This record gives sequence, structure tokens and C-alpha cells, in this order.
Amino acid sequence: MNDEPNKAKAEIRARMRALLTAMDEKQRHAASSSACSKLASLEAFDHAGVVMLYMPMANEIDVTPAAVKCFRLGKTVCVPRVDWHRGEMDPVEVTSLDDHVLDCDEHGVRVPKICRPILPKLIELVVVPGLAYDAQGNRLGRGGGYYDRFLGRLRPSATTVGLIFDQQIVPKVPTKKHDVAVDIVVTDRRVTMAKSERTKA
Repeated sequence: MNDEPNKAKAEIRARMRALLTAMDEKQRHAASSSACSKLASLEAFDHAGVVMLYMPMANEIDVTPAAVKCFRLGKTVCVPRVDWHRGEMDPVEVTSLDDHVLDCDEHGVRVPKICRPILPKLIELVVVPGLAYDAQGNRLGRGGGYYDRFLGRLRPSATTVGLIFDQQIVPKVPTKKHDVAVDIVVTDRRVTMAKSERTKA
């Protein structure tokens, strides 16, 4: 079995983790704000009534500005609730990012205390984190495959957006058959309309 793609992914993951760790908080805050502004300017964001964001882990783009914009516009916002034992995640509604409505799961990921499920087929825009993306929308995650499995449950007309710092753009992400690309890649410096293989309705 050819393990070259796995070796290449491991090398990129190590490089990206080092890069993210080296960013200071001021840099990260400014870049997060800029990236969220670009995300909110997308036509797909404007038209979406149900938006799925993520609860940022250490060193990921802080999506708080995008969430606040969604709340102000009356959009339904959901975030992943991860079942670490099943290796699956399900979207649940979040109505505020205040600490009194959020808790931390066993891996320290924030999740609403009251989890009202949202059907994946109702979601019109999904914002997908990652360790790296390329211009074709290919994504390198943390290795669990949670988003690859989840994105297959969306309706074909849903828009998927990768959201990362610009330094996380690489020339080519090694891919395997089960890897799912996104439609658009947004960073603090640019918006790239990717060539996703997902068929649009």
C-alpha cells in the first residue's frame, strides 16, 4: 500500500501546527476579523438562512464576528456536536456564544448546553475549519475524517466554505478517495472559488 499521501499529509500538518503556534494573539485576532468580514461578504452567506459554523480549537480562526453577524441578521446558527466514540458529528443550534449557554465536551470543544438538533439537509452554508487548503478546495483536517463524513449528508445545493489563515494555503493538498473538497476557500487576504466535485442542484 502506497503511504506517500499519508507521509505528505503528516509533513504538512506538522508545518501548519508550527506556523499556527508561532502566531501571536494580536496577529490572530486581526486576521480572524478580516477573514470573517470576507466570509460575511459572500453572496452565499447573504442568502443562507441556516449557517453552520464551528467552535474554534486552539489556533483556529475565531468565528465570533461571523456568528454575531448571523445573529443580528436573524439567521439560524448551528455548530457541530461531536460523538467521539462513534466518530460522527451532528449539527445543533446555538443562539449565543456566551459562556452561560455553552459547555465544554470531553475534548474541550465548546458545545451548547441545550442541544437542539438541526437536520443537515436544512443547512445552506457550512464553514469548515482545517489545517491547510489548496486553491482547488482540497482540505487537510486533523485526521479524524469528521467533516468528510458529515459533508456527504448535506443537500447538493448547500455551499461549503473553508476558513483559514492565509499562511495555511498550500500549493497542493494530498487527497484520497474519501476526502471531500469545499466550494470556496476564504482567508484573511483572499476569497478563492474552488472547483468542488460536489454536484450543485
